[in-house]
Amino acid sequence: MGVAAELQQRVEDLWHSVRALDARMEQSEARRASDHERLVHALRIIRDGDPANWNRLWELRADPSYEMAFTETEPLVSILVPTFDNWEGLRDRALPSVLAQTYENWECVIVGDAAPPETAEVVASFGDARLKFVNLPYRGPYPDGKHDAWLISGTNPFNTAMRLAQGRWIGATADDDALLPGAVESLLARARERGVEVAYGLLRVKHPDGPDEIMGDGPPPRCARWGLQASLFHAGLRFVPLLYSDWLFGVPNDWSWGERLLRIGVRFAMLEEPVVDYYPSFLWKVQQQED
Repeated sequence: MGVAAELQQRVEDLWHSVRALDARMEQSEARRASDHERLVHALRIIRDGDPANWNRLWELRADPSYEMAFTETEPLVSILVPTFDNWEGLRDRALPSVLAQTYENWECVIVGDAAPPETAEVVASFGDARLKFVNLPYRGPYPDGKHDAWLISGTNPFNTAMRLAQGRWIGATADDDALLPGAVESLLARARERGVEVAYGLLRVKHPDGPDEIMGDGPPPRCARWGLQASLFHAGLRFVPLLYSDWLFGVPNDWSWGERLLRIGVRFAMLEEPVVDYYPSFLWKVQQQED
């Protein structure tokens, strides 16, 4: 073999060695990523207390009061509205949509995340005793990053509202969204006819610069294709709150809540029609800044 041929062979051998090393490194990275994902999943299950919550669910179903949600003629429905400083959205969109419900046996529990004085004035301005407002003494706390804070926004006011709720069924809406008039009536009927603990419908996504989009699928629901504001759930599920620590796992608090329910065997049923007009906050804030 000549010098040139020998050199060429060495270059090829070296190239094959480099490619083999790259392949081994890719496999190692894939294993590390898989191990990390498994570890994070295990930590979430430990944090969430799935075995204990599974037992609580079965205890709930065995409690005589459980069936009242399905058998009462017109059970009280509690609609939760966590809010911070968007009192205009509360006044113009969220609360009018609650008042417009075709199902009339409801209460609405609005809890401020240290909301400004205008919020209490807005709630009082409707003159409806079914609207109940409580303001928390301080906001959050939330992590520093905007995205991390968004992941757990409204955690404390939502949990507070859920504890104050008196209804046998609980629904929710954001202060910048609007329930469609038949939302409560339709979701309640679906939950009761199917004997499930959570009924949910589709979201009509209102884009600031384009046509509406209908979003949702299942059951079971999927992340980014489901919304707590499009759901009605059995009040006995209050033992599963929103969790502050969700931002550490990069998971939105409402989807974390829904996923925990699915893991312990909570029964879901979907209504194949929109029940809420959903205005994605981040898109509308950008639009307002551009305007």
